[in-house]
Amino acid sequence: MLITITNSGIQNARPTQIGENKITILNRAVYIFTIDDFTTNTTPVYSDPEGDALAFIKIKSLPALGVLKLGGSNVLVGDLISSGDISTGNFSYESPDQNEVSLSEFQFDAADTGSNSLSGLDDGFIFLSVNAYENQPPSSIGNNTISIDYGETYVFTSEDFTSNTTPAYADPEGDVADKLKIIDLPSTGSLQFNGIDVSANQIINFSEIASGYLTYVPDLGIITNQSLDFNFAIADLGSGIFVQTT
Repeated sequence: MLITITNSGIQNARPTQIGENKITILNRAVYIFTIDDFTTNTTPVYSDPEGDALAFIKIKSLPALGVLKLGGSNVLVGDLISSGDISTGNFSYESPDQNEVSLSEFQFDAADTGSNSLSGLDDGFIFLSVNAYENQPPSSIGNNTISIDYGETYVFTSEDFTSNTTPAYADPEGDVADKLKIIDLPSTGSLQFNGIDVSANQIINFSEIASGYLTYVPDLGIITNQSLDFNFAIADLGSGIFVQTT
C-alpha cells in the first residue's frame, strides 16, 4: 500500500485588523481619499499576518450626507474600490452644502494583496465631519476711470464701484456690495459725504452712495488737466469682510 500525503503549505491569511478614521472636511469641498485613510490612519491600524498591503476595500454602507465618488460615478453599497484607484486619487467624497456642521459616516471592509480576501470584520468606519459653511468675501474688486469737466462736482453711484469697474465686482455667493471703505484720498480736491470731507478709512454704506451722498469736489484753483486716484475696499452683505482693489 502507498500512502501519499500532500502538504498544501501555509495559506495566505486575510487581514486581521481594520479600524476607524475621523476626517474633517471643508464645506462644499471634495476630499480625495488616500491609502493611509484606510490603513495607517485608522484606530486600530490595518494589519495583515504576512504584512501584505491593501488590495481593495468594499463599501458596506454610504454616508447619509454627501456623496462618495469613484471617478465621476456615484459609489454604491457593495462596490469594490481598488488600492490603485485610491492611490491615484479616483476615490473621493463630495461634502454637502450645509450651513451647520454635519456629521456622517460609511462602513468599509478591507482585503490584502496576498489572500485577496476581505477581513470579514465590522470595525472599518470612516467618520466624516464637514465644517459649517462660512460666507466668503468678494472675489473680484476692480478699478474705474471717471472723467469730469472743470469745476464739476461728481456724484458717485454704486455702479462706479461695482458693475462699472474692470473687473466687475463679484462675490462667490452672489452677495451684494454692502459697505465701501475709502482707503486713501485724492491728492487734490475732496471726497465728501453729505457735504463733509471724507477721512481715510471711513466706511460708507452702499445704500447711502445710491442716495447720492458721496461726491468728489474739485479744487477750482487747479485749471490744468490732472489725473487723481484713490483706493477703496468693499465688504459684501454676507461676510462683512473688506477686500481692497489691487
